[in-house]
Amino acid sequence: MPRGEPCAWTDGLPVYRWGQAPAYLRTQTQLGQARLKLAKGQPALAYIRTHKYGDFPLYDPAAAVKMRPLPSAVKRRMEAARTCRECGKVREHVLNGRPCSQCWEKAQRARQRERARTCWGCGAVRERPYPASHHRCQSCRRAQLAEERARKAESLRYAITCPGRDCSVQTASKAEVRRWKAAPDAMYRPWSPRWCPPCEEREERERAEAEQRSRERAVAERETRRRRMLELREWAAAALADEALVVLDTETTGLDSEACVVELAVISGSGDVLLDTLVNPGRPIPAEASEIHGITDEAVASAPTFGQILASLTAALDGRRCLIWNAPYDEGRLRWELTRHYRAAGHEDPAASAAAWLDCMTLEDVMVPYSDWYGDWNDYFGNYQWQPLGGGHRALGDVRAVLDRLREMAMPVASSID
Repeated sequence: MPRGEPCAWTDGLPVYRWGQAPAYLRTQTQLGQARLKLAKGQPALAYIRTHKYGDFPLYDPAAAVKMRPLPSAVKRRMEAARTCRECGKVREHVLNGRPCSQCWEKAQRARQRERARTCWGCGAVRERPYPASHHRCQSCRRAQLAEERARKAESLRYAITCPGRDCSVQTASKAEVRRWKAAPDAMYRPWSPRWCPPCEEREERERAEAEQRSRERAVAERETRRRRMLELREWAAAALADEALVVLDTETTGLDSEACVVELAVISGSGDVLLDTLVNPGRPIPAEASEIHGITDEAVASAPTFGQILASLTAALDGRRCLIWNAPYDEGRLRWELTRHYRAAGHEDPAASAAAWLDCMTLEDVMVPYSDWYGDWNDYFGNYQWQPLGGGHRALGDVRAVLDRLREMAMPVASSID
């Protein structure tokens, strides 16, 4: 397209590509740089098209209005923002304390010249540039060449020597290795050191022994796993057959060390409900906890406190074998609630009273035995992955789910365990 010809028309005005518009026309930004502003109702005479930002209108500077002169303080600030900190010259663009492009390029060339005069080995700087092939002084170059010769010699020694343990028998010649390296397809045929007969025999024997040990270890692990599952099956079956069995679960205000009980349930091994009640924690229930178990402040407003249900809880657990999913957590919540209760009751040592109450109970965990029985091994932690209970996060549903997990564990074990 010839220079000066429009590439399109918009609203009857020509649209020019970059560098094709008449030289006297200016954009509004260019007018501002010349301290000019558009006159009231001043029309655009053309447009200039940019690839990224679209079309910009162009105006006649002769029809624009001069702006008021800038105050001296503003001029000084604008000049300071455009002043190069290295050469002190005022540039057209804002620098804000940075060097201008000329000074930056000059500094880059100086750094390149200094790098060319700096040894890459010891860092010594000299007057003339070092050879571009290695950028090192004589001492460092000699050391580099000696290191390369030693590395090549070691590589050659490895290629012609039997790779057996503590073996120095030469199984190939240097000429063979050099012919292999000179071959055009050497990169597609990796060189492998050859074994001497005694080392090859020993290697095969040790490999066979290692495979045999691995098979024996796998058999031993399967047998250990089978015995462990039998132990867990017997444990679960004995628990289900125990007439004194009870299962306990709590729902709380959270998972922190000061979380309070908001619901508690206890059932017998046959599924009879011994205790199922909401508990007023005496403090607001966080919204994130309510989202999990669905228990709100309104639901527990008229519920009994932990102290009011303590007698019923003691009667349900006294002299019985109590199983809990994640017993350490629930035991910690019971200890917290017992300590609060005994402190409010005026005991001299509430923590000791809570410990004495717990010492009278028989509490056992189900989560870890069930996870061991399930057998989902976690390589990162080095143990079996804890499994979800699946009780719906309500106390009564969770204790019934614990009985279901026990019945799963009590089922007969397969004769072979992978």
